[in-house]
Amino acid sequence: MDAIYFGWLGLVIGFVLWWWNEYWYIIPLKFKCSKSATKLPPGHMGLPFIGEMISFLWYFKIVRRPDDFINAKRHK
Repeated sequence: MDAIYFGWLGLVIGFVLWWWNEYWYIIPLKFKCSKSATKLPPGHMGLPFIGEMISFLWYFKIVRRPDDFINAKRHK
């Protein structure tokens, strides 16, 4: 029972952090960029302190194909 509770709590906290990141970083950038006609570079904003670490670890540790991670970044 406790594991299910903490699992849901982790998902809710993760969602709230993701939502907070959108409002804290992306929305002010959209207002600034719309005035000066500049655009954000391609990429994924991610969570502020984690970024793309999850996909990095996925490609390097689990899949063991680091070239796919690097090529995905080059294509962006």
